[in-house]
Amino acid sequence: MNEHDALVFLLSLAVLLGVARLLGEGARALGLPLVVGEILAGVLLGATGLRRIAPAAHAFLLPQGAPASMLSGYTTVAVVLLLVVAGLEVDLEIVKRRGRSALLVASFGMLMPLLGGFVMGYLVPDSVLVHPEQRALFAIFIGVALSISALPVIAKTLLDLGLFKTDIGLLVMTAAMINDLVGWVAFSILLGPMRGGAVDLGKLATTIGVALLFGAACLFLGRRLVDTVLARIEKQADLAPGRILSLLIVVAILGASVTQAIGIHAVLGGFIVGVTVGGSPRLRERTRQTIQQFVTNVFAPVFFASVALRVDFLANFDVVLCVVVFVVASVAKVVGCSVGARISGMPWRESLVVGFGLNARGAMEIILALLARDAGLVDDRVFVALVTMAIGTSLIAGPMMKWLLFGPRKGTPGSVRGGALTEDAATLVRAGAFIPALTAVSSARAIEELGLALRSAIGDLVEPALIAVLEREMMAPTGLGDEVAIPHAAVPGLSRPVVALGLSHDGIDFDAPDGRAARIVFLLLLPPKAYEREVRVLAALARSVFDEPARRTLMTATTSDEAVKLLDEHAQRIAAAAQAPGPRMASLADM
Repeated sequence: MNEHDALVFLLSLAVLLGVARLLGEGARALGLPLVVGEILAGVLLGATGLRRIAPAAHAFLLPQGAPASMLSGYTTVAVVLLLVVAGLEVDLEIVKRRGRSALLVASFGMLMPLLGGFVMGYLVPDSVLVHPEQRALFAIFIGVALSISALPVIAKTLLDLGLFKTDIGLLVMTAAMINDLVGWVAFSILLGPMRGGAVDLGKLATTIGVALLFGAACLFLGRRLVDTVLARIEKQADLAPGRILSLLIVVAILGASVTQAIGIHAVLGGFIVGVTVGGSPRLRERTRQTIQQFVTNVFAPVFFASVALRVDFLANFDVVLCVVVFVVASVAKVVGCSVGARISGMPWRESLVVGFGLNARGAMEIILALLARDAGLVDDRVFVALVTMAIGTSLIAGPMMKWLLFGPRKGTPGSVRGGALTEDAATLVRAGAFIPALTAVSSARAIEELGLALRSAIGDLVEPALIAVLEREMMAPTGLGDEVAIPHAAVPGLSRPVVALGLSHDGIDFDAPDGRAARIVFLLLLPPKAYEREVRVLAALARSVFDEPARRTLMTATTSDEAVKLLDEHAQRIAAAAQAPGPRMASLADM
């Protein structure tokens, strides 16, 4: 490598990152996923755009040889870190606790796309295949490709809709975790045969055995070591995020090296390390956000832009193939997950919400498609079809979930009347309890204090309610940020939502994404399987303290009547703003 090669690499990296970030933010402003703009950057700078319009400029900026190799090394690290971020979202404790319902949704959500993809792989003409003699392997790959979901995209969609902390949100996330665990292990095993290697059953069994040992060592021994190290790092809270980030990257690259060395792709090692570190109770939500922001803003844009550099999307866009892949993938995933959710006891509408939530393929599908293309199993037409499907399913997931859950319906509890929820925060607090000055200093004590205040409203249900809320808080902390927390759970025997509101002038740690302690805490108890009601009541409570003036004013309340009056006045301001012309005040369902 000479000085010119280094210069070209630096220029190409700067241009790719800059254009990808610019177009990614443009996509975000239009309500689209960042990945849409990042891939568009690669389309414009690569074979589809710049090479057609200005071949000399393309040849200078993106030449073959050493600069291309250096850029490839950067994107290899990027894809490993992207899988680390996906692994951080996997909480095996949640998977274990959600039990039967999550397993049903995940199983049907994998089996039907696997079957649909396998059948499609066998029915496509030979002209679609790179190696017609590998039709069986191609069919298995398509089945695996259609069965996975995209944890980061799903998590972001749930957060945008205000569903991340709800029962539906936890079910979708848990099923997606199971999908990704099984899907990435299966794909990693397939990579050997995909690259043209002979299927040696003995060697394959050895590889799988070593991979399982590595995974077990990480999840059992590695997690204890991680907890010990994080405990020491936590002693200097201001330096913890940076130190944890550097530690995670080092460990992730070492883990990726292990799986690469044993014959399984490096991405699996990164994913396992992410699961290991993400499962530590000492990893704060703020630190997770720091890691995710670093990877998604520095590494991910270059990776997704590079995905489209070498492929001519115009020349390889096969409309029929794209439509078939999109329809088979979407129908199989939505129907499979919805059936699984329905069997577990959810109503059909909420089951469809689960199905569309898990239908988002996003970045994970694109990564998988690129690896298959690099392995020589799929050509550029199939690659473009898979990328198109990944983007399309990610785009429709949020709007469909929002329409199914928040669309106006008549005659149902918690329905919309005149633009306001029938179960607003003021009404719930008036019928529940209010504590103007919480004495608790921890989230568990705050939940207990608020729960005991509801004894007059729910009687003997207090004890099981406290157990349910504390268990749920352990699975998924309920700090929303902006000094607000809404711990909640379903309580058998309860017939209506019940709320206790508590104020803490010193603040209580509910592990919020912004790292701020909660000063306003709503304890929400719900009837079992009231999925739509849960979403609407959570939205009402969050809206009641949506802006800083409302929170600041509420903190001055000293009696229940004062708190109810302030919440009611804020609700009236929201309703007036929603009906007034001009920019509409955002709601939790719109965010």
